[in-house]
Amino acid sequence: MSKKILIIDDIQENIQIIISILEKYNPNYKLYQAHCGKLALKITEKILPDLIITDWDMPEISGIDLIKKIREKPETRSIPVIMSTGVMTTVENLKTALDAGAVDYIRKPIDEVELVARTNSALNLADYHKQIVEKKNSELIENTLYLIKNNEFNLKINKKLQEILNTVDNPSLEHDIILLIRDIDQKIKSDSWQRFQTSFNSVYDDFYKNILHDYPDLSTTELKLSAFLKLGLNSKDIASIMYINADSVKVARSRLRKKLDIDGNINLQVFFSKY
Repeated sequence: MSKKILIIDDIQENIQIIISILEKYNPNYKLYQAHCGKLALKITEKILPDLIITDWDMPEISGIDLIKKIREKPETRSIPVIMSTGVMTTVENLKTALDAGAVDYIRKPIDEVELVARTNSALNLADYHKQIVEKKNSELIENTLYLIKNNEFNLKINKKLQEILNTVDNPSLEHDIILLIRDIDQKIKSDSWQRFQTSFNSVYDDFYKNILHDYPDLSTTELKLSAFLKLGLNSKDIASIMYINADSVKVARSRLRKKLDIDGNINLQVFFSKY
């Protein structure tokens, strides 16, 4: 697949130099350009480029501020950014760029070999990051499905134990069975969520922080439901993990939709995908 690269500079000549080098190196690149940070943000959100090469010193929004804004949004935060500058060239400047979120740094006047090498390195790094995220996401789905099946199995055991309990006429045995039922119930309620939470956080570590930024009044239960909905789990599967019935999940979904002020035509998984 051809890579999308956004080049940002307030001087058109600088943009053309970078474009000519990249087109020479790989004519299959899809190259986009912007002359200011405000336009660059709009383009970034619309096309989600594979790489951004930005100037540092620009009017309105500097390259540093641009990177910070890109890193604020979950859908753009992983896009690699190379800082390009002919003025901010000290070691301290380099540290500032990297601390802001740049993955690399190139000095002007642009050297062809250096630009190609750093571009290639940044794109390879981005591909590797995507592979890691996809692998973790696959493991999360696999672990969640296993958890659901395991809970369903435990619930069947509890149901069978309850049936046996109704036929037992031995106080000591009754006591042991009741304790066993309670232990299984507790395991389903506590272990299920903890195991899911560990897997979920390994993939979406900032999900709760991001959604609480926009909706600070969400309760713990609503945050849990939001995480399940982000993965596209149905009411039956969510009920299995939360240890409630499917009807209760449907009611909770309806209340959450109302609290978030989401139109009934909007898919909840699509809504939560931006966090």
